[in-house]
Amino acid sequence: MDYWRRMLKAMQPAFSRRAAFAWFVVVVVGLLLRYDTLGVSSLVRALGLVPSCYPALLHFFHSTAWQAETLLRCWGQWVLKEGPWVQVNQRLVLIGDHTQTPKDGRRMPEVTTLHQHSETASKPTFFRGHPWTCIAGLLETAHKSFAVPLWAELHRRDLGQSLATRPVELAANVAQALGHGAYLVLDAFFAVGPVFLLPHVTGGLLHILTRAKKNIVAYLPPPPKPPKRRGRPRRYGQKLKLADLFDSPTFPFQTAQARVYGRLENVRFLALDLLWKSVPHPLRFILLESSLGPLILISSDLCLHPLTALELYAHRVSIETLFDTLKNLLAGMRYHFWSKYLSPSSRRPTKNQTPQPASSDPQKTRDTLSTIERFLALHLVVLGFLQLLAARFPHAVLRHAHCWLRTSASVLPSEFVTLVALANLLRHNLFNFAKDWVTQLILDKRAKPRYVRRQHKAA
Repeated sequence: MDYWRRMLKAMQPAFSRRAAFAWFVVVVVGLLLRYDTLGVSSLVRALGLVPSCYPALLHFFHSTAWQAETLLRCWGQWVLKEGPWVQVNQRLVLIGDHTQTPKDGRRMPEVTTLHQHSETASKPTFFRGHPWTCIAGLLETAHKSFAVPLWAELHRRDLGQSLATRPVELAANVAQALGHGAYLVLDAFFAVGPVFLLPHVTGGLLHILTRAKKNIVAYLPPPPKPPKRRGRPRRYGQKLKLADLFDSPTFPFQTAQARVYGRLENVRFLALDLLWKSVPHPLRFILLESSLGPLILISSDLCLHPLTALELYAHRVSIETLFDTLKNLLAGMRYHFWSKYLSPSSRRPTKNQTPQPASSDPQKTRDTLSTIERFLALHLVVLGFLQLLAARFPHAVLRHAHCWLRTSASVLPSEFVTLVALANLLRHNLFNFAKDWVTQLILDKRAKPRYVRRQHKAA
């Protein structure tokens, strides 16, 4: 609990007013103790607050005393100092990806028609919703790795952002804020030329590792130009269809043992520094074959070892677990903020024919978007809190959880078990009138309606 309170104190510089920080503590405790996800009213029920706290909680999410960017920046500095980071070649490992959440609100800003690319059956092929870009850091302890959320941003069409390049820009900003070089691991959606042009601009601060598409084609370096031959020198050499090289005797593969999704097995690999027409400089193409089949990776780091690249890409799946925990355990995507200044959008929009909803007050609508990002930023910090507590105090978490599990996945407790353990301790403190400052703050909100109204004005 002392570590938990120190983590809360570390977030205080993100708030320009003490009242806003006090409500931040109240909201975080409410997110841990609530038993339903029916909006802000669930926080009032979970903590037993007086009804006048409801408008104060709403104002907290709309307050200008804090921003999602400042909170996540403080959170990133704390994780860099406290977390057991995975480092490769003295670089941090970042994982980036998109996630999409369905939204049917007609007055909710930036709701657009989305196409479901993944192989899930939980969403239809096309639906209305919000696309999010997320950056996570890879932490490893007790032979288990997990993705700790560092940044999340709602994709905005009015700013001309690209779904492919935006995660790279965010990862470069995160690496620069942390003051450390990094590898960014992405899936095959990001295997496009503009993604590999950005790391070259950052001066080597960020390197990209992605899975290539199956039909990718690359070129050998061109042979030297014969003397006294007219014309410009060739830019590309022999054309190679990389998927055909697995059975080609021209390029011999090597065999070694590597860890693939937690299991040691023999892997065939081949690394080639080739030219790609989408990028003016050479890239490293890594061909791997394991029990899961052939795999082609692309890296902007020409010194990256093939087996290291395979282990890094195997960790990419941890961000999918992060999305699942964020949506289903903490309900971080169940927000209901909308703007009355926005004209209602059509429930059956037609491509290139239905105009975008107009706002009578664009600034108020942009504030609603910032409120949505604040809501998600709070859930990201709470999720990161749970992951750090599980990594640092696994035995204490299991001792205080008091929950029966049919099977135990590993020595490291999950986010669900950590949530139960921390909620048990918080309820014990609230019911026994503990003297720590977090409990006293919650009890003060319960008992003094006038003080709550004064905090509402100050927030």
